[in-house]
Amino acid sequence: MEFRTLGSLALIVEGRDITPSAPKQRQALALLLLRAGQRVTMPTLIDELWDGVPPRTAMTALQTYIGVIRRIMAEGTRTTVKHVAASRLVTDGNSYVLRVADDEWDKPSFHQLLRRSRAAIARDDAAEAERLMRQGLARWQGPPLGNVKIGRVLSPHAERLCELHLGARELLVESLLRTGRAQEAVEEATELTIEHPYHENLHAQLMRGLYSSGRRAAALEVYQRLRTRMGEDLGISPSPSVNTLHHVMLQDEPDEQFLALSGAAR
Repeated sequence: MEFRTLGSLALIVEGRDITPSAPKQRQALALLLLRAGQRVTMPTLIDELWDGVPPRTAMTALQTYIGVIRRIMAEGTRTTVKHVAASRLVTDGNSYVLRVADDEWDKPSFHQLLRRSRAAIARDDAAEAERLMRQGLARWQGPPLGNVKIGRVLSPHAERLCELHLGARELLVESLLRTGRAQEAVEEATELTIEHPYHENLHAQLMRGLYSSGRRAAALEVYQRLRTRMGEDLGISPSPSVNTLHHVMLQDEPDEQFLALSGAAR
């Protein structure tokens, strides 16, 4: 079996999509998957499925959903519901545990690529970091859990997936800057700063990319827009590191060592 959460929730067996079609069954499967290997109590599942306002029949309905998921898995793998209940989607007291190997799930494999890419950046191998991140980002097929209703229990898990995706895209921009591909970095960073208007490091990356492309005025404009937006909307100023980058870019003879260390040397 192959479990996917980097995009729409999907359960794939031998190339066949056997994902549950009913919304609450997908919602229950998503929570069990994102807490794979851990006990998920029935009250927790009920809280997720009915947003804290369960009907009197909630326990029976939940057991029905779990039964359907087990049957789908059994049919997809040409085994029995009993086998799935004993080895894959297990009842443990008042809880359920979904057992998933790392190589069956796209999230752990993506996580590994992200760690390896960060390690490559740390040892100044930006080309390898870019290769790994492009490989990892290719696994994303859209917003995480795009076909699942996100309740209050699933919400932080979905947010974590979004943060992982953003971190990977940020790392890709960094690798492009460090390999001297400033224009590609600008294109990526421009889109990201639109999506995340208060994210300071993304704006700093855009400033660095523009500066490295010989567009100092545009880089300074990015800073001014960020400073104004943060001041008017949040009542704060950019961080010292962003202010320092701005100050260095203002100089007629900038500190090339600083720019090199920050990836902005031309």
